[in-house]
Amino acid sequence: MKGQVLRKKRRQTSQVTDEKRLLEGKERIASAAAALFLSNGYHNTSVREIAQKASLSVGSVFNYFTSKEEILFFLFSHNQERTEVVLHEQRAEYERLKEQGVDPKQLFLLVYERYVRLIDELRRDVVLGYQEMKSLTSAERGRLLAGEERIQSLLEEIIAYGVEKKAFPAGDVDLKAHCLLVLAQSWAVRHWALKRFSKVGDYFQTLLKLALGILESDSAAVNEIRTLDDTVNGFAQSLRRVSP
Repeated sequence: MKGQVLRKKRRQTSQVTDEKRLLEGKERIASAAAALFLSNGYHNTSVREIAQKASLSVGSVFNYFTSKEEILFFLFSHNQERTEVVLHEQRAEYERLKEQGVDPKQLFLLVYERYVRLIDELRRDVVLGYQEMKSLTSAERGRLLAGEERIQSLLEEIIAYGVEKKAFPAGDVDLKAHCLLVLAQSWAVRHWALKRFSKVGDYFQTLLKLALGILESDSAAVNEIRTLDDTVNGFAQSLRRVSP
């Protein structure tokens, strides 16, 4: 499943016309840039430093990207494309298991665990998103955040199905889904504070108990965890301590 095209395809400036080689080159440069953006900040990183990190000349970098902004955007859009593929697969799996009459709680946890493990796979990119998403244009941010909304919509749909089947109490479905997304993303953006969990599987075993607690809470109890939003807003202040 292809990710959304968020900007017009730039004019080819490289002698590299083979699509596979072109993508490999972009990924090599983007990987080097991501490490620098995380350690030094996007605005404090030069194209020359990116070239040195990727063991390329500055001219070679411009064979693949027209600007530093385009490198940053490639990192985010590439990440979103992978997320969209997983989302498509999870929706199909959800519909299949729903038809088989799988317990709503189990159904939710299966989808949620896949999302938590995806966060682990994309941990560096998630941190970079929290740290440097603001450096994109408002239109680009809007398109990327729309992908996040689609993930939350899938969780809301599964929670609502559980409400329909009397597995979960009604109320605050959107807030429950939002809080669970924040807890999953904490594995990336608050990883420095979760060092007692050696692997994502260990984290999820504890997290699933919290997830069920949220899903099974009534509206009054769920409203008490609105402070998670304040925690998210404070993530950016602590990201300098996060190692990629």
